[in-house]
Amino acid sequence: MAFEKFVPPRKPKPPQVSIKRTGTITFDNALAATYGFTKVSHAILYFDPAKKLVGVRPALDPKDEGAMKLSHRKRVSSLRARAFFEMYGITLDRTAHHPVRYDKESGMAVVDLGDVKRRRGPRKRKV
Repeated sequence: MAFEKFVPPRKPKPPQVSIKRTGTITFDNALAATYGFTKVSHAILYFDPAKKLVGVRPALDPKDEGAMKLSHRKRVSSLRARAFFEMYGITLDRTAHHPVRYDKESGMAVVDLGDVKRRRGPRKRKV
């Protein structure tokens, strides 16, 4: 008998970014390598409040204004951005996956927050 090995086809998943409830932004390594995040140690965050878009641009110089430390692990690269989400009043109820695209003109990954809610008014102060 001649057996044939069955290998199920892999479906390529679209690029996504995970944003954890704690405010950590996580890229898988394939996405990070494609967008140039594996080559740098810092990134800079941008926000478009009208469209609810987060821009993440690799920082070539760690001393650039607003540069935040990128952590590189075996499978993911991550960025701790809790202060960013607090500054713009973005509530993170749970870990969520968001679509991401690369904007060549600005040289940044653009994450669409879509259904994430923003708080109205000034940030609540701790007493």
